[in-house]
Amino acid sequence: MLTRIPSPNSRSHPRQHQKFFNSLEKLSRLNYRLLALSLGVVSGVLTAIPAFGAEQITISYGPAESYVSINEIQQFVKQGEVTPVLALYGTLLKLKDGDKLRKILQTPLEASPWSVGQFLDTPTGRIILTRVGKVLKTDKNENGYAALRIAIGQASAHPEGLTILRLLEEFPGESIRVDLNFSLELLEDVLQILVENQLVIESIEQQAQQAQINENYTFNLPDPRKKGSIRWTEEEFTFRNPNRDRPSPLRVYLPQLKKPVPLIVISHGLGSDPQTFSYIAEHLASHGFAVAVPEHIETSANKFARFFDGFERPPNPSVFANRPLDITYLLNELEAKYQPNPVWKRRIDFNNVGILGQSFGGYTALAVAGAELNPEQLIEGCEKSEDRRITLNISTLLQCRSLEVASQQQNFEDPRIKAVIAINPLTSLIFGEEGMSKIGIPTMIIGGTKDYVTPAVTEQIQPYTWLNTSRKHLVLLEPGTHFSFLQESGGRLTVPPQLIGPDPNLAYPYLKLLSLSFFETYLNNSFEYSPYLSQTYVNQIDSQPFNLSLIEDLSGEQVRQVVKR
Repeated sequence: MLTRIPSPNSRSHPRQHQKFFNSLEKLSRLNYRLLALSLGVVSGVLTAIPAFGAEQITISYGPAESYVSINEIQQFVKQGEVTPVLALYGTLLKLKDGDKLRKILQTPLEASPWSVGQFLDTPTGRIILTRVGKVLKTDKNENGYAALRIAIGQASAHPEGLTILRLLEEFPGESIRVDLNFSLELLEDVLQILVENQLVIESIEQQAQQAQINENYTFNLPDPRKKGSIRWTEEEFTFRNPNRDRPSPLRVYLPQLKKPVPLIVISHGLGSDPQTFSYIAEHLASHGFAVAVPEHIETSANKFARFFDGFERPPNPSVFANRPLDITYLLNELEAKYQPNPVWKRRIDFNNVGILGQSFGGYTALAVAGAELNPEQLIEGCEKSEDRRITLNISTLLQCRSLEVASQQQNFEDPRIKAVIAINPLTSLIFGEEGMSKIGIPTMIIGGTKDYVTPAVTEQIQPYTWLNTSRKHLVLLEPGTHFSFLQESGGRLTVPPQLIGPDPNLAYPYLKLLSLSFFETYLNNSFEYSPYLSQTYVNQIDSQPFNLSLIEDLSGEQVRQVVKR
């Protein structure tokens, strides 16, 4: 945040100015990652401001005010010129890398004006702008929603594209007003949440290490991370969900065995496609599992790429029903194909199906595994979220879109599903405790400690404690992100390296280990694989830069006690 030192003519009292600068010093002492995250949110928000052009940013603390002109920011961005005022506030806020900041302020957003306008017309876009508008207000001290909406439209229509600087230049009115007191409260709230989450994660990691003391396992099988010896074929089909306007692509990996084998269905997330987890499909097929990988056409990478190019609208709430129904319809069609066809006959056991899903695919997997949509929880949680200033849990914006579907149908369970792995799933509002408690089959939930899309504590750890099944596993990947298991060469949208985290290639072997050992244990009843789902085993393998924590015994009371302490 860049500000001008109050002039001697300012009507506010000198003590108020001192309080203003003390506040900035307090801000500068906050956790640096929190500050970076918050500035990132503000930067994303500053992507909107209209045709008349604000002349300055006004930062208020009670009756005291301080200013920085848009012209100073322009000189800094275009020429690297740092005025004494900018240097002072840069020091206070520990903004050390001026070149990087200049680049951020003038880098165009890769989206067409049409797609930007489409997004802002969605419920999610309106919610985000309203929350950001509570921090970035108009010169009349009103919510900046409308001003941001206009500014984004003006700036995105510029021939060189939408940049943060251009949004500042387009912001309507004489100034952009920021309430420092409000912003500090917001940052402190955010910090408290981050600290609590970190305490819970550290407690689980310690518990996992403590548990291995009592484990006495022997490991006699070949390394589960390595490719199996069974040959397999890959075929492409389509299946029909009657709720969609066209067939959906489907890839099937069929091991060359003459006995019925379990089937694993893999459900990709938003902006991904069947290629995203092809490495898992091939790994499981090489160990004797049949694998089916559908493309959820409303939420695939191709669809989202067209949305960002301005040719598609974002998915509507019906995807919350269509995705789990995709799984049921593809099983129906494969089973129908299996019955009369001699090539398929006696090759797949359709009463012994497992499912693995990531992110939105994690939701899909849990839904067909028996988790029920919870309209009461959605109503309560989404109404509360409207009062939050800015949420750290991006997935709640998506979950609140499901209320229309949840009000009509709650249960998508398919009885053929006998085991489920959910990676980075979104769960807290759409299922809640009541919905998650309906799952009665073996369940593994995997979270990343650095996942800012579906945060681990809210979306994986707490929901894990709601499971009633005794056959359950919780896995935390440190420092795993929302993208750590997604194949880089797969068909997913381009993600900034900062969000991806450490090289995902180093995480793939651990998902191979977990998925094979889990499905062998619970679908093939090969219990000699169960020791490989232990902290003792993962501690014996080189996992750098990642570390795995595996636990089975975790209650909601334990989580509450950690936060309380």
